[in-house]
Amino acid sequence: MNIVEKEANNFIEDLYNNGEVNSLGKLKSQLTSKLFDFNRDRDKLDFLKILRQETNTQFPEERDLGLFVIDQEIDGINKYYSFEPKPDDVFSTEEESKLHSKLNEIIDQLNKQGLGQEIIFEEIESLKNHFNLGKKTWFQLLKGKLIDLTIKEVLNKTIVAAIYDNLSDVYKECVKLL
Repeated sequence: MNIVEKEANNFIEDLYNNGEVNSLGKLKSQLTSKLFDFNRDRDKLDFLKILRQETNTQFPEERDLGLFVIDQEIDGINKYYSFEPKPDDVFSTEEESKLHSKLNEIIDQLNKQGLGQEIIFEEIESLKNHFNLGKKTWFQLLKGKLIDLTIKEVLNKTIVAAIYDNLSDVYKECVKLL
């Protein structure tokens, strides 16, 4: 259990005053005050996620009011939060260019094999727009899309394996993390 989880578990009882009736203003004030303890938006979102989950399971009588306040905080943070991968996980311009070219090659190969379904092209094209996720997350997204295409029986396993191998051959160290 990390520090954010410990803080959330310790705070939840205080938030709901051990079962006493709360008002919207009181819940909002307590939650806002506690969120000042965290500097990173990611930590705040993790904290709120845990509170939301515990509110659903432990405090059914306070659920509607609690979820309303928690969801407002989450929405407020999400307006300005943007994911930034760790510096060593960021694609270089050269790496993006190589992957972009490989994705285009894959589309051409699928066309030549007669597997030119629009859903495949849309999925592959959408990958070109997500290099900002970082290497690890991008490859997880790639795996998810390929698995989805396999499950939907749009592509067979051998083609999916070939696509994944083709895209990941340069990034073996990143793929090993997955």
